[in-house]
Formats: sequence, C-alpha cells, structure tokens
Amino acid sequence: MTSELEVIGGELCDVFADERRAIAALDHARLETLAQRKHELCTRLASQLHPLERTPLVLALVERIRIEASATALLAATAAHAVRAILGYDSGGYDRRAKPTTAGTTRVLASL
Repeated sequence: MTSELEVIGGELCDVFADERRAIAALDHARLETLAQRKHELCTRLASQLHPLERTPLVLALVERIRIEASATALLAATAAHAVRAILGYDSGGYDRRAKPTTAGTTRVLASL
C-alpha cells in the first residue's frame, strides 16, 4: 500500500510541475487537462490514505505535495498579477472584507 501512495504522490507532483510549465506558457487548454488529471490523482490518493496514518513516509509525501502545490499557487498568482499589469488593471486597494478592488484600466488599448 505504501508503494501505491508513493506512485500516486509522485504522479501528482509531476502534474504540478507540468502545471507550472503550462502557466508559464499561458496554455489554458493544457491547464484544463491537468486539472482533470489532478482531480483523478487526488481522488485515488484520498482512497489510499488513512486518516490516522502518520508514518514518516506519509508525512514526507504530504509535505512534498504541499510544497509542489504552494509553488504552483505562487506562480499562478504571479502570472495573474503580471497579466493584469500588462492589460493596465491596477489594484485599487481593499474593501471592508479585505477583498481586492480593481481601479480599472490605466492604459488605453488600441484596436487595429
């Protein structure tokens, strides 16, 4: 059973790495495909994990997946911020619920 966890965890980490490459290339179609694959792997992983199993192998696997997921989320947020900056959208601050507000475009995009 533990080897199955390692296989699924390794595949999930590979999907996260592929996802970062797709984010860097702004490949939306690939991101959708990877999201489906990630969902399948997470379902398989959940069926293999036992809530009270805290072996060093399981803890290391969960930590490795957490690091991969954090790196992907950080890249996605950075890419979204960069695209918004290129399009001229600027964060206008935060509302009372600490949600970002948008100040609208700061540049005019000419159409041909």
